[in-house]
Amino acid sequence: MISMVVAAPRRVVSAALPAEDFGRFRVVSIGVDGWSAVAVRGRPLRIEVTLTSTADGTVVTCSGGSPQLLEQVRSRALDLVDAPVIVGTAIVRGHALLAQQRSYPADVAGLWELPGGQVEPGESDVDAVVRECQEELGIEVAAGAPIGPDVALPKGKLLRIYRASLVDPAAEPHPHDHAALRWLKAGELGTVEWLPADRVLLPALRQTLRECPERAV
Repeated sequence: MISMVVAAPRRVVSAALPAEDFGRFRVVSIGVDGWSAVAVRGRPLRIEVTLTSTADGTVVTCSGGSPQLLEQVRSRALDLVDAPVIVGTAIVRGHALLAQQRSYPADVAGLWELPGGQVEPGESDVDAVVRECQEELGIEVAAGAPIGPDVALPKGKLLRIYRASLVDPAAEPHPHDHAALRWLKAGELGTVEWLPADRVLLPALRQTLRECPERAV
């Protein structure tokens, strides 16, 4: 077992862990507390990583992996510390999650994502969640805690998802720039084709839907 301290918040370090299969390993779980992968060929092998917040940053502890893997995670995490944040919103009504279908650009048209957008200078993550839902859907939401890991995006950005609920439970969201909206239950999340970054978060979203009270944030 090996470990190192990374001078970055735990959520940022979670984004530095591989989100997709790599080499001969398949990623089987990823979250803000840790990550694991298993070998898909050759001798049985599993890599486990745990993340622990400290006053000096995040302790990254790895079993089954190499010092090179930890160094790659450390380097990538430090690159992401000051990355622009894209907030996504997991709007829950009852036990269903709101998803929206992209209408543009052409390379992602037809794929599904959570509502959200970039945090503006001087704006908090939560304020960005509320603003983006008003602009994209014409609804007011109450934002809750972040869920799932941060996800690294192209061009050095971070996707961070916040849970939210409708301030008016009877309000109906309407797509302003998207092709369609759907309310999806936990067992239905796999019935649409998600953008790659949102797809990383499906396990956390399923868990959120299975555990949530009817109207709680």
